[in-house]
Amino acid sequence: MYTVTNDGVAHKVSRAGTTDVGRVCEGPGALGMLARADGAAFLVRCIGSSTDEDALAILDVASGRVTHLGAHPMSSFSLAWSPDGRSVAFFKLGDCPMPAPVCQTRAVIADVSTGAEREILPSDYHLGTQLTWTNDGLQMFQPECAEAGCFPPERVGTFLWGGSRFNKISDMRLIASDGARFSLYERLRSLTDPSAVRNVILRDGQTELNLTTIGPREYALDLLGGGHALVWRPDDVGSQLDGSLREYDPQGQVIWNRAAKIYPPWTTRVGDALVSGIPERAPGMAAYLYDLRRLIRFVVPLPTTVFAAAKS
Repeated sequence: MYTVTNDGVAHKVSRAGTTDVGRVCEGPGALGMLARADGAAFLVRCIGSSTDEDALAILDVASGRVTHLGAHPMSSFSLAWSPDGRSVAFFKLGDCPMPAPVCQTRAVIADVSTGAEREILPSDYHLGTQLTWTNDGLQMFQPECAEAGCFPPERVGTFLWGGSRFNKISDMRLIASDGARFSLYERLRSLTDPSAVRNVILRDGQTELNLTTIGPREYALDLLGGGHALVWRPDDVGSQLDGSLREYDPQGQVIWNRAAKIYPPWTTRVGDALVSGIPERAPGMAAYLYDLRRLIRFVVPLPTTVFAAAKS
């Protein structure tokens, strides 16, 4: 795992211990980081000089070299990095029509090398909109409702960038796909309401199977091999920590079920491991690493909430 502490310095955390990699952020610290698909570099979201915009830097793992980008995404809005590391998609300030209480945003794709930007979403209200970039392409998910309002059905769901526009591929939130047969989705109304119904859906071709047959809420974490799904179920309504980690087969049967502490927004699967950051005590946290083959857990204290994991 790699972290960036409040002084802007990156650290590598491994079995051998913690080592300093070098300063990544020119400002007072970092807000988040993303691992490139090959694990050889990280995109770090640094605190910028402006209160509304962040700064971006790329950390090369092998050399420790840091490249500061000219792109400045809007603070608190979604950010996505292409698997090849050549492009980054993010939101910028849009129009500010009066008397609306908040400004609109627009989304762009920026070339990492040249800084050239291309608009992909015009100025509008993008509340709770999420951008993700996988091998299938750049995706956008728009929940039905966010903190400041709701959207009509035609704007809700998962959309795939087709080169000139976003095309809707599902009313649900796409979590993962094997590119051939199986896809894993979440059916939900809001990303921020912990009491709202949240079902995990496994699609086999055109056939859909609701894996959440008992209880109103489960979180889809990733799609495993052969159409198996990795899912987390919270214990209580509103809980975002204690629950059970389980694997479903394509028929909806539970293969194994283990107690697990998970914080879904800070959870990622890396190979045969699941890594989840748990905000236990400020200013740091604990990283919970679950070995999915041996079904055992490791806990690693971290001095910061900014981290990313990569397979070495």
